[in-house]
Amino acid sequence: MVRLNSFLKFSCLSVLFIIVLLSCSPDKSFNRDKWLKHNTLETYNPRAYMIDDLLENYLKPGLEKDSILALLGKPYTDGIGPRLPKDIVIPDSLDINTLVNLKGKIRDKKFEELDEFHRLNSKLDTLMLYPVGQSVMDPNFLVIKLDGNGKASEFWVEQH
Repeated sequence: MVRLNSFLKFSCLSVLFIIVLLSCSPDKSFNRDKWLKHNTLETYNPRAYMIDDLLENYLKPGLEKDSILALLGKPYTDGIGPRLPKDIVIPDSLDINTLVNLKGKIRDKKFEELDEFHRLNSKLDTLMLYPVGQSVMDPNFLVIKLDGNGKASEFWVEQH
């Protein structure tokens, strides 16, 4: 009987703990008011929890820039800039993780080669960036690529 009472107490406490734990998890649905309040590079940005719902249910190719602004507010940055197309891969010999460990003139030469690679292969894109939290060291951004008509063509999250 004592063993049964202990088991029941443990079971009740376990269920209560799970309920409390689940009730503390952040809401993962997109909330425009909460989104608009957090357009900064904060470490624990609630936007990070909303991003999946936003990408799945709100942001669609063809969405006009005015509609994006009405939904998400002013971006952190907005403009035209050079970017490597997704199908262009940086050669291993120019990988930034390798270059930072090099020394002196060898390092300088490799960084010049990396700059040249970007200059030759980059294309101009119109992008809107919205901060969505931090990784270990760098901020993460929702990136919205616009076509020549000011309509959304792609969406992704990347680290800067």
